[in-house]
Amino acid sequence: MKLDNLLFGAAYYSEYMPYERTDKDMQLMKDACMNVIRIAESTWSTWEPADNVYNFEKLHGMLKAAEAHNMKVIIGTPTYAIPPWLYEKYPDILAYTKNGRELYGHRQLTDITNPHYLFHAERIIRKLMDEIKDYPHIIGFQLDNETRSAGAASPETQKLFVAKMKEKYKDIDKFNDEFGLDYWSNRITSWETFPDVRGTINGSLSAAYKRFLRDCITDFLKWQSDILKEYMRPEQFITHNFDFSWIGHSFGIQPEVNQFDAVKCMDIAGVDIYHPSQDKLTGAEIAFGGAVGRALSGNAGGMYDSSSESALSDNGSNYIVLETQSQGNLSWLPYPGQLKLQAYSHLSSGASGVMYWNWHSIHNSFESYWKGVLSHDLTPSDDYYELKSFGQEMRRLEPHLRNLKKLCSAAILTDNQSLVGLDEFPISDKLNYNEILREFYDSCYELNLECDIVSKDSDFSQYSLLIIPALYSASEELISKIKDYVRCGGQIILGFKSCFSDEELKIYHEIQPYLMTDCIGASYSRFTRPENTGLRFTKDFCDTSSDISDTVYPVTEWIELLRADSAEVWASYVHKYWGNFSAVTYNKFGKGGALYIACHTTKDALKLIIKKMCGLSNIKLTDFTFPIIKKSGINEAGKMINYYFNYSSNPEKFVYDGPTGTELISGSPIKTGDETTLPEWSIIITESSIH
Repeated sequence: MKLDNLLFGAAYYSEYMPYERTDKDMQLMKDACMNVIRIAESTWSTWEPADNVYNFEKLHGMLKAAEAHNMKVIIGTPTYAIPPWLYEKYPDILAYTKNGRELYGHRQLTDITNPHYLFHAERIIRKLMDEIKDYPHIIGFQLDNETRSAGAASPETQKLFVAKMKEKYKDIDKFNDEFGLDYWSNRITSWETFPDVRGTINGSLSAAYKRFLRDCITDFLKWQSDILKEYMRPEQFITHNFDFSWIGHSFGIQPEVNQFDAVKCMDIAGVDIYHPSQDKLTGAEIAFGGAVGRALSGNAGGMYDSSSESALSDNGSNYIVLETQSQGNLSWLPYPGQLKLQAYSHLSSGASGVMYWNWHSIHNSFESYWKGVLSHDLTPSDDYYELKSFGQEMRRLEPHLRNLKKLCSAAILTDNQSLVGLDEFPISDKLNYNEILREFYDSCYELNLECDIVSKDSDFSQYSLLIIPALYSASEELISKIKDYVRCGGQIILGFKSCFSDEELKIYHEIQPYLMTDCIGASYSRFTRPENTGLRFTKDFCDTSSDISDTVYPVTEWIELLRADSAEVWASYVHKYWGNFSAVTYNKFGKGGALYIACHTTKDALKLIIKKMCGLSNIKLTDFTFPIIKKSGINEAGKMINYYFNYSSNPEKFVYDGPTGTELISGSPIKTGDETTLPEWSIIITESSIH
């Protein structure tokens, strides 16, 4: 679903304010060229203070003020944080987990399969929609908020899981065999006596239950979507604010949600992207989140094929950043120029909107020090004025920037079941799936190789290069699909610990990597955690202009003792005993080729490998690398848009490599080959004809 205008705004909560100032806030937003607010998703207890007693006065006040100031509105369903009276009436609404019953207070601790919860959630959604359905400036609806299943494992929820297993495995003996339940006498004799999954020592069964909970989220969001569609107008959209794994900021793919499935009930995907700032601002988290957002919106770059099945039906739909930071947490107060840089970073990844959490810093409770656009004194400061400057500039450039169509020749394959598999069977306490994924993604990012994110169900045949990190769980069907991609001319980088187990995490009992040995031209059966080990690239890998064969790159956490067959050895281990084994191989297979990395090494080594494979894939990289980042796309007029960012506190020089055209912010002409200096934390945007 394409949007007519770029969305720029913030979450707004008059119910949190110490005094009434809605009209003043709306005017400040309009002055900053903001055009949208997101409201209503956080305060069920305000809208329904007692059972079946409603008070929407503040909601109508916000809606009327927004209408008076010509502001668009996204309404969120308020179901992710329940009111106290609901818990008091039905204590079993709170999830029952490994640790027992959750305590009331925090959000997202509800059992979303609980019938009492679903009854009251539907009732408040319908009451809310009855109140607001006729406001003309409501453009869309957000389902819930970063939905979680809370690890729910009540007897009732587990019965739903057992029913799913019974449906999939009609023969219980087949179920026992697939999950290896003879081990430690775990064999199940009947579905009726299925043991409590909270105590299982079987990683496959544990992972199957986690997958069931992810499916519960998909069903829950679809259920809400169906309710909303009874009230919506054709021009309105449904979205959700998908988030990511978390290490103090947004990081890798979300382990608790099958996002590629959940998005199918929506018109446009939303994402929440939070990232380091100040000296730690790199833009990598913004780019990664944007790649996920594009994939969920069915607009994975220039490789989108309207004839293929995608998550969303409308070719060209982009995603919305429903939440990102302005000031954020204590260490994120942006340096001058960073807020503008961040906002353009989202647009350059293909976002159709940027919205902040939140407009105003709140004065009590859990997120008091997660600061908004306005500080606690509620007066405009440097951050507001920088966003105002961005808003004015963005509105001037909007016809050139909206609905950007991304062009990516490379993609990275991600997989939830592999993520869970490496949680159940960890490589080490220092290395999980998302850390491996981000090492590959960040290496590409720093080389200015823009990548799409794809899933196992995606059509990746249109990419020149497919990067596959740690595909621990791979069905025979997926393995065959990857091999067909290579046979037809694709190039792959296949990472260690891939194609090791099936969909239920049962380890394949043949030589590894399973069914891929002919494709990669190598195999292994032994692996270990290395000590004092490195890798050195061979002469076959190094080109004549850059001999790196004397450099040793550290190898940590994991190595496979790989033996090359038909493959060329591109790197070997540096170790007294492991030195005869291969660390990196490359094999021609059909019309394409497969590079295999048998160990965990450094980003510097990964970058060399990726550069080499880009050459074999006919992908041209820039002559400059991070902190100068280039991001590109095609605008609605069919012109090439190139963004150049300086993620650094120092001025940086580079040679402009785009076509001759116009620098949009200044309006100045720019020519191919011009030496250009970007001041600290700054950006230029160029527009040019494609031919």
